[in-house]
Amino acid sequence: MANATERSCSMLIYNDKQSTANEIKDALEGSDTEQKILAMQKAIVLLLNGEQLPQLFITIVRYVLPSEDHTVQKLLLLYLVRTQAAVSRQGRAAQQQYAVIVLINCCC
Repeated sequence: MANATERSCSMLIYNDKQSTANEIKDALEGSDTEQKILAMQKAIVLLLNGEQLPQLFITIVRYVLPSEDHTVQKLLLLYLVRTQAAVSRQGRAAQQQYAVIVLINCCC
């Protein structure tokens, strides 16, 4: 049984407008946390819809991973889980990306 201090939480991600990978990349490279949150939500929605976004992976690792914001970190973990599932279905072609995901999951 969970303690009174332990509470489950959920996050609703919704995007009513389709974005391009370049728009998301530009928002992630900026310093505004709110823009990063929106960009991560858009990227996750695209992943959930079956889009492949390999061009965003390095940008997310470079600009989102160092963020101290709790919401950004939660979205990053959700993105990594979805990316890990997609990479594991691709086979040997994405071994380096998979190794980075495993390393990040071990360090977080």
